[in-house]
Amino acid sequence: MKTFRYIFAALALLISSTLFAQLQHAGEIDGAAFIVDVPAEPSGDVLFIARGYRPDFFPVSAVYEVGTNFYQTLLHEGWTIASTAFQSNDWVVAEGGADILALQAHIEAEIHPIERSFLYGETMGGGVAVWLAENEPENFSGALCLGAHLFPEPGPEITTSPVLAKIFTANPMLPIVLLANGEEMLSSQSYLDAVDETAYTPITWFIDRPGHVNVNSAERLAAMRALVAWCEGAPITPVEDGTIAMSPDSVAAVGEDVVAGNITRIRPLYGNIYTNFVADDLAQLGIEIGDTFTLLHKDKRYPITFAQAYSDVPYGEWVAFMDSEAHVQISRNYANAAETLSAVSGDPILLSNQLE
Repeated sequence: MKTFRYIFAALALLISSTLFAQLQHAGEIDGAAFIVDVPAEPSGDVLFIARGYRPDFFPVSAVYEVGTNFYQTLLHEGWTIASTAFQSNDWVVAEGGADILALQAHIEAEIHPIERSFLYGETMGGGVAVWLAENEPENFSGALCLGAHLFPEPGPEITTSPVLAKIFTANPMLPIVLLANGEEMLSSQSYLDAVDETAYTPITWFIDRPGHVNVNSAERLAAMRALVAWCEGAPITPVEDGTIAMSPDSVAAVGEDVVAGNITRIRPLYGNIYTNFVADDLAQLGIEIGDTFTLLHKDKRYPITFAQAYSDVPYGEWVAFMDSEAHVQISRNYANAAETLSAVSGDPILLSNQLE
């Protein structure tokens, strides 16, 4: 029997002039918190977010990055965006799928009629979307999976010959676009190789960029639009390079040994810091991949490595890399950078090539 606790936030989210006005519904179903953002004129299309893996020490939260261009564009076009926290963290694939089904039933009964339901999942959430495509195809039209992790739950030892997790049948019953960048296409390709050719053989969509789910909003929107068109009967073929390169201009103040910029946003829960620095700003300081330099924020200073991905540094260490929008992202590997700095969006931040 489903237990349900509900809070209706009847607020037009005019958080800033860049965010599309919407109504937000928030509540809890069987212990799984949810957020449903509804545009002023919903089309009936709903995008269900299957979140990625979170360690058990993370907050169990349905918060997602609603301010990104990917979600804001969909909201503007009439899509409802639905996010569930799942009932717990850790590795929850079938359990996460059940929470999405419960949220779908709630939206249909309490918020508005659903014309079509699509799935969007990252990493473990991509596995949740694939599991639903295999086991509950009558409930969804299609799935976009970013960096889907379809191998068994990661452990302390990394296997050199990964195989699909036993929870997957490799028999998808609806259209799936497997979107990935860099080496993260391995899992998606392994799944595709295991699928017997069917009417719904998944399509791979590759982004030529290093890093972890390092795919920008324009690339996600392109893959999403292709998925919707496929569901409507249009032909689709694998995309060998769907990279859409961004080239923002520098707005930093550049000194002899330092550049000054700002924090543009912070990723909820994870604490990753997005800045308005660009590659040219680091080049002005002579900083190259592999170099260590200094991060300054208020009265705090930390050594930080310029790399290509979180995993290029040990757990807890500081890392900077170019994000998918061609700005410098500042993070700590498996730690919260924003909390460490007590940083908020808009704060000034400095980078220096001088080490103490």
